[in-house]
Amino acid sequence: MKIMNLKGTFDFLPKEQMVRNQIMNTLRTNFEKYGYLPLETPILNYYDLLAYKYDSDAEILSEIYKLKDQGDRNLGLRYDLTVPFCKVIALQKELRLPFRRYEIGKVFRNGPVKLGRTREFYQCDIDVVGIDNRYIEAEQILMAIDTYQELGISVFVKYNNRKLMTGLIKEVGIPESKVNSVIGVIDKLEKISQEELIASLKKLELEEKVILNLLASFKHSFLEYAEMFKETKNEDIRLGLEELKELNSYLKELGIIENCHFTPTLARGLTIYTGVVFEFYDKEERLTCALGAGGRYNKIITDFLDNGNLYPAVGLSFGLEPIYTILKETLNSKPLIDIYLVPLDTNIETLKLAKSLRDQGIKVLIEMNKKKVSKCFEYAEHENIHYISIIGSEEIASGKLRVKNMLTKEEISVEIENLNNYLKNN
Repeated sequence: MKIMNLKGTFDFLPKEQMVRNQIMNTLRTNFEKYGYLPLETPILNYYDLLAYKYDSDAEILSEIYKLKDQGDRNLGLRYDLTVPFCKVIALQKELRLPFRRYEIGKVFRNGPVKLGRTREFYQCDIDVVGIDNRYIEAEQILMAIDTYQELGISVFVKYNNRKLMTGLIKEVGIPESKVNSVIGVIDKLEKISQEELIASLKKLELEEKVILNLLASFKHSFLEYAEMFKETKNEDIRLGLEELKELNSYLKELGIIENCHFTPTLARGLTIYTGVVFEFYDKEERLTCALGAGGRYNKIITDFLDNGNLYPAVGLSFGLEPIYTILKETLNSKPLIDIYLVPLDTNIETLKLAKSLRDQGIKVLIEMNKKKVSKCFEYAEHENIHYISIIGSEEIASGKLRVKNMLTKEEISVEIENLNNYLKNN
């Protein structure tokens, strides 16, 4: 047997996992600050549930990990957190709308492995069902900007509206049956060359004149669109511009409009989106991919339940992996242990001291293998522990400890009863 990780999966050692935990804790705190409630759903699901919203030839279906249980039932591992959320809304009849939830959990995709794409990864999602206005979209954008800021990342936002995109495509004479396919190509406009874009559109059997008119129609600002279509009879364009106008008013009043860039080619790829869509990017461009994204999806839960009621929904997902890539060096410098206590025949006294410190929020490691003192100092330095104290009977009797700062190499005397304050203030 060759001992190795499956391609596209990773082990995260303590220093790495501590950074990831810090990121997830910050996300949880901010989610709850905005009124989102924690939810956990099963990783294991019926395959039919996972596949319900896609055609049989959809790419995502080929990426679902499929398996059978002992009852020969077809099961699968969840590939996102949206379908399990729909299931919760369907099963929990007592839920009152609007319902806000957040979930941080692993998802699995049996797809090609490359930079930025793995087989096992975390999604950190918030969603609200039961609100259909741009008020909630504006609040989610604000929450995302605040959350990234707290993580130490300044972001800018790209945003658009799928109704506007649909209307612009129809406006140049492209039939309804090809709209989603064209949107999928237009969404790549900033990522591929003009030649590749035109080639992709020609594969959809569009005439060159139509293609040139189409590309020209996606080069305007919001104000230009508003002026061009102020008397339009194209319902998709009219509704899209109305929703964007409402959203813009909120973004302006919140003082974040300068961080938000209207991007008429942004579609978010998936066909689930029905209105406003948005993506978040690092201002410093340490990564060029989106750090998070989301948007309005009014049909998924409505179609899933199919009970005659409407279930408008909007949500966004924070990308743990790109956030971790940016922050891992910064946060890795923080010590995992505050102080390393080395007892010299003072085991009980050291355990009591450690308990007292831990009760006050100090992270304490006790040496329990009777290493040589020199080896303990080497260990502290290797593990990035900033403080170490050797505790003998003399220290216990005097009530004073010698504490060495491993960064400055200075050693000072601290009264045991003041050790907690010293560690917290240094």
